[in-house]
Amino acid sequence: MLFRLWNYLRGYVIIIVEGFFLEKFINICARRGIRLWDVRLQAERRVTAKTGISGFRLIRPVARKTGCRVRLLKKRGLPFVFSKYRRRKAFFAGAVLFFILLNVLASFVWCIEITGNEKLDRVFLENALAANGIRTGVLKYRIDTRRAVDRMMLDVGRLSWISISIRGTKVKVEVREREDLPEIVPRHIPCDIVAQRDGIIRQVIAKEGIETVSEGDTVKKGQVLISGRVPVKGGEQHRLVHAMGTVMARTWYEGEAQVEPERTETVRTGRVIRDHSLVLFSKELDLIRKRVGFSEYVSEESRKKLTIGDDLVFPFEWVTVSHYEVVNLQASISEEDARETAAREAYKKALGRVPDGAEIMRENIYFTEQDGKLTAKAVLECIENIGRPIRIGGN
Repeated sequence: MLFRLWNYLRGYVIIIVEGFFLEKFINICARRGIRLWDVRLQAERRVTAKTGISGFRLIRPVARKTGCRVRLLKKRGLPFVFSKYRRRKAFFAGAVLFFILLNVLASFVWCIEITGNEKLDRVFLENALAANGIRTGVLKYRIDTRRAVDRMMLDVGRLSWISISIRGTKVKVEVREREDLPEIVPRHIPCDIVAQRDGIIRQVIAKEGIETVSEGDTVKKGQVLISGRVPVKGGEQHRLVHAMGTVMARTWYEGEAQVEPERTETVRTGRVIRDHSLVLFSKELDLIRKRVGFSEYVSEESRKKLTIGDDLVFPFEWVTVSHYEVVNLQASISEEDARETAAREAYKKALGRVPDGAEIMRENIYFTEQDGKLTAKAVLECIENIGRPIRIGGN
């Protein structure tokens, strides 16, 4: 064991010796003090052996004298390990500095992820967060998430709930927006039931108040349907009540879409030129910028951030801008396909205007053609409750 450890500390090599006079080769090495060990016969005229670093330097003359061929098979021992890493000193120093830099950068916030916002603008939320100390480049240990949550609930009135958490170099912000609920008139306050959209009355059921319209009447938005002014004493006076009831009416919702049977399509030819740049701390450095020689082209940008997992995001980005050559080709579709496409898009638009609670009773699609363009108009007839309470004397 000690012998093996000593050899490892001093370093040794494993060699292959080939020739007709192997025994003579070994004897001469012994006479000259060249130590060989673990000598093993591999074939009739080939052996493997181990020798020290200094011994290997003295073997060449012996090999020439005996007509043997010596080949180095492996290097073993501490001197070779040191030699290997000494040549890579700059690489390992750079690697150490790189990991130190990553560790320092991991102490800052480099990404703010906001989810759940639909009506609230992302930039507006980012500005509100920045006002409360949450922005890119700030030390994450200085962020008080509890205080930020409380302040955001006070500063942003449309929020019903917000969560702020720190994961790695990323701040995750999840929000819930306050829903726009219809005005609810308290039961003790007098009100009318008015039309919230145009329609033709189908049924009126007044639970409180006086009906002012009947089946078949055409009404306009804002028109009183059930009045909260109830006549008393022969109709000369009236008392105010909280009108209640249901007013079902026929309503219509429309959507239009236009299709050109003969149109120009932009097609990529397959030729592309790519520019590359590096973004460091919001500063963009152009690395490869080529002249775009295409007469017509479209450009697409892709960005890849330096990340480790999902939560460690660093302020470095590799940006690639691809310029694709395009040509414009005339394309045409059949009349049947054009009608189908236009009808589908028109129906989709009309359906998007139908409110919750409305029941679609009839669907109609109308087509017109003008200047080579086909227009589809979708009309959806619905039945819905169009009444809503409005305070008497209010808005």
